[in-house]
Amino acid sequence: MKYNNFNFRKLYKANSICPTHGIHSYTAKLIPQIPRYLIEKYTRQNDIVFDPFCGSGTALLEAALLSRNAIGIDINPLAVLISEAKTTPLDIDELSLAIRLVKEKAKNGNGRTIVAFPNMDYWFSKKAQEELSIINFSVKNFNGNSNKAINRFLLTCFSSIIRKSSYADPRMAKTYKSKRVIEKIKSGWTPTPIQYFDEVLDKNFERVKSVSEHLNANNNYVKVFQGDARETSAILKQNGIDEVDFIITSPPYINAQDYFRSYKLELWWLGLATPEEVRCLNKQAIGTENISGSNRNSIPKSENRLLNTILNKIWKINREKSYIVYNYFENMKSIFKEAYNILKIGGHFCLITGNNTICQVQIPTYKILIHIAENNSFKLVEIGRDKIRNRTLPPDRNHNGGIIKEEWILCFGKENDKNDG
Repeated sequence: MKYNNFNFRKLYKANSICPTHGIHSYTAKLIPQIPRYLIEKYTRQNDIVFDPFCGSGTALLEAALLSRNAIGIDINPLAVLISEAKTTPLDIDELSLAIRLVKEKAKNGNGRTIVAFPNMDYWFSKKAQEELSIINFSVKNFNGNSNKAINRFLLTCFSSIIRKSSYADPRMAKTYKSKRVIEKIKSGWTPTPIQYFDEVLDKNFERVKSVSEHLNANNNYVKVFQGDARETSAILKQNGIDEVDFIITSPPYINAQDYFRSYKLELWWLGLATPEEVRCLNKQAIGTENISGSNRNSIPKSENRLLNTILNKIWKINREKSYIVYNYFENMKSIFKEAYNILKIGGHFCLITGNNTICQVQIPTYKILIHIAENNSFKLVEIGRDKIRNRTLPPDRNHNGGIIKEEWILCFGKENDKNDG
């Protein structure tokens, strides 16, 4: 099958992109143009769009803006919070009042919600700790905190300034104190969290104002659940959802990002996860470097010839890395199986991925995923690629995952139920 050369940014004007996408940064965030194009092409109004790796809710928001229902799952509780804040319509008058009250409470500084976690003084100045504690108290104790939607918005705003308020370099994917930041500290720089919070409340109010009016005008829903994408069927059925019309997702890349290490400061300050829980979640994440229980005296084997060749090459260089790659694709088998189980007949599954380089061995991820999909009775109906242009997709400091220069868009159809033939 011939592939399309996409340029999604040219398909839609920059001023057509919903500003609500910008309420919180998120590593390796999908550009909105990709889900918009695919949702418009493969779905109709009121269809159910599902993203099992929803991240910060890019696909969910685009689905809602297009009058589709949307469901997301993510293992990261911060991702769930951002997705909910981004896609929940708010009463603008109530939100305006809440922002004013929280600002007043933060400026008065009458209360503090103190958190404790490892190396606090390494990551935050005493002044930043003090101001963040005041903001934390203000958000969690303002008069209108019975409104969960507004509370999520305020927590998301708080989360969005934590990295900026710390000594961690905001340009790095992982939480890391760089030489650049150390030099800034030596020159007398100190963060001002209350000022940052005041500014981001105003910016995010403007970002959500127009989208809230739009989302309030339609009757579609957005539901977001924290959980493991490998347990999709169980999670959806527990919440009364038997099938979906369309699946779109961009799963984690192999060994490319450590989402929990990237957002540990936010998770700790918001009380979404303890350091121990962060480590546990990281071990569960697909694409993780943390693997255990493998007998690495033998080369891992797959039924895919291409993957076996790659595993052999990597194993000769780094046995652990070969098992990381093997486990990644074994986990992706589970994802395709779950996707097939909950996708309606005639529905489509669109997956956005990138090829990796591990130990200088190039991995054609998209080719291997096509093979896995076809083994799970999916049929490839469209394939294309889009060059990554100025997208925030930094590799880790050691460049173990390689620099991903383009994304592959794989679209599969479900033509019949496995049980029928």
